[in-house]
Amino acid sequence: VYAGGRPVEVTGAEAVRVWIWKALRTVRFRHDIYTWDYGCEAENLIGKAFTAQVKESEAVRYVREALEPNPYITEVLRVDVQFQGTRLEISCRVTTIYGEVEVHV
Repeated sequence: VYAGGRPVEVTGAEAVRVWIWKALRTVRFRHDIYTWDYGCEAENLIGKAFTAQVKESEAVRYVREALEPNPYITEVLRVDVQFQGTRLEISCRVTTIYGEVEVHV
């Protein structure tokens, strides 16, 4: 998170929101620096001949699997996914130990 072009330290719910955003944008298993529990596998949907319903269902599953390992997230309340051409847009609401957080990726 930046303010005035400089990084800002965030804590609490805002820190969890940043973690969620980063976890959903990081491809799971691609980078050795992250554990295998970190990241999202939504990239696996690229080029697959699934129906729109199956793609949406799988994307929701991938999002839930990416968020549930975080000990600060107590519940994934809602995950909405929408495919816009080749782009996947994700909105989710989660309960954290600090309260509810909504993220759009």
